[in-house]
Amino acid sequence: MKLLVSLICIVLNLIRLKVVDGEITLEYSHNNNNGMMKAVVANAVASKVGDFSNVFIKDIPIPTPRAGEVLIKVAASSVNPVDWKILTGGLPLKFPHTLGFDVSGTIVKCSHCQRLKVDDVVWADLGKTWIFRGGELGAYAQYAIADEEQVSLKPNGIDIYSAGTLPLVSLTSFQALRMTGIFQRNKGNLTVVVTSGAGGTGFTGIQLAKAAGATRIVTAASPGNVKYLESIGATEVVNYHKTTIWDYLDNNTVDIVYDNYGAPGTADLAMPKMKSGGVFIYLPGKGGGKAKNPRSDVKEINYGLCDSSKHDDLDILGEFISNGTLKANVDQWFELDTIKSAFNASIAGHVTGKIGIRIS
Repeated sequence: MKLLVSLICIVLNLIRLKVVDGEITLEYSHNNNNGMMKAVVANAVASKVGDFSNVFIKDIPIPTPRAGEVLIKVAASSVNPVDWKILTGGLPLKFPHTLGFDVSGTIVKCSHCQRLKVDDVVWADLGKTWIFRGGELGAYAQYAIADEEQVSLKPNGIDIYSAGTLPLVSLTSFQALRMTGIFQRNKGNLTVVVTSGAGGTGFTGIQLAKAAGATRIVTAASPGNVKYLESIGATEVVNYHKTTIWDYLDNNTVDIVYDNYGAPGTADLAMPKMKSGGVFIYLPGKGGGKAKNPRSDVKEINYGLCDSSKHDDLDILGEFISNGTLKANVDQWFELDTIKSAFNASIAGHVTGKIGIRIS
């Protein structure tokens, strides 16, 4: 009998009941792993895009948070194109390096934190650059370190897994649109173009443009995505198999272009369509840029890189999520062990919304 009682006590020490999003889950203690965790680790720079020969699933030590940092038990992450593009360079990674930008999960350790605490359910974009440790990342693992300052409480109205698919794309779209001044503009008859509708920055950009008061939102997509994009706020969806947005639009009709696709030459094609006082902003990375023949009455902006260093923007996005203005859309889910398949699905394209990575 004493042996049975002892065994029961051991089991109870290894598990705990936890309530997340109203659901009771059985969770093994994070101490029952000998201090190790599974993680997706890149050992070296890739030879070309799509080369994942230096990416491995490894057992590595669980990191220890420094002062002002939190340790997150990761529930989910996602695949953004930048997650596999950086393997060929562009971010100061110090190899070996655990990959992954987006993270959602539960805090299990805090080190001298002022705002967050253990058991807080959170989301963040691990996109900071640390001078001595290289690019941050680390979300493709069972546990991840983050600065407390960049981590936001998961908003109501979204489950813990879907929350892990939104940080980078929603921050990018929100910050880009804010740079155009859309949230301060006169809301009457505002026309916004989102150049590519179905992907991560597309579906978030459309929803946020609608939230900002745009009355006409034009985007491009394949016919199979028309109904979805109209349901989240697009008023006109151009079938890019048949024509282009720029052939579709009349001249002098557009207030804001959010060029989230960033193809070469887009700015010059957009210039005749812009109203005087319009704003053209583009995401770099695919060869896009400012117009070779610019207009003096149209402002052009290079968005640059997403700023994930503070939680404030995630807090604002959390309000949009809580009131139903911003919703996630996950095309398909992968497990941590199948990360290379998830990368390949992203490279292949034709993803509506996001590719999610379920970790715990």
